[in-house]
Amino acid sequence: MRHALSAAGLCLGLTFAAPALAYDGPLLDSAGCPQDDVSIVVLGDSLADGLWGSFFRAFARCGTVEVHRGTTVSDGLTRTAPEEWVGRIAGPAEGADLIVVQMGANDIQNIREGTTRAVFGSPEWDAAYAARAESLGAALAATGADVVWLGLPIVGEARFEDSYRAITALQAAAAEKAGILFVDTHEPTTFGLGGFVMSAEVGGTLRQVRVTDQVHFTEIGYDVVAGLLSREVERIFLSAGREAAIDGLALQ
Repeated sequence: MRHALSAAGLCLGLTFAAPALAYDGPLLDSAGCPQDDVSIVVLGDSLADGLWGSFFRAFARCGTVEVHRGTTVSDGLTRTAPEEWVGRIAGPAEGADLIVVQMGANDIQNIREGTTRAVFGSPEWDAAYAARAESLGAALAATGADVVWLGLPIVGEARFEDSYRAITALQAAAAEKAGILFVDTHEPTTFGLGGFVMSAEVGGTLRQVRVTDQVHFTEIGYDVVAGLLSREVERIFLSAGREAAIDGLALQ
């Protein structure tokens, strides 16, 4: 089953209510439950693992939604080839409706390919990383599922920030080349402030959205990031419901 995604529904819906930063956009559970079976795969590193948790919590009540965990903590594209990443979800990716990808938090390191080494930050590294990202994007697109690749969020560690932005730019270019949707998470995770924040008002309550390492999120923080995809997930669910209704029509 394949459903078209668009960028139109990716607005966070950020508002301000001084003095607290506020988020009043949708979370994943606003999509409800589909009538027909829907399969979702989450692929990537520890950031993606947090997103998997958000998807799992949001749809645990839905007997028609299966959320597959294709995450590996402390891994990425510099350490692991794209073919291996795809191999990890070979089963779940067959017939998947949506594949969500986020990785790169561990990719500030050199790339070794055989006897050669590309040093992080060099033109050779950029070329090698771009090739890996393009290979992963193309392989995921070939599964027939809708694919959404999320970029890296803003982080509180200044020594990571510029590198994460560079990695995200390479991923965005690779996603565009593969014809899959890329979603920026850097600006949305500033909550409209333009910089890093530890807490924000979510659902009318001030909540801590980042953990002490200033890279990862709390549960509610991950829920907010996953909420970037709520409109798209809802479209997939509605499409699944229409297909179920058509399949249920009795032929005359």
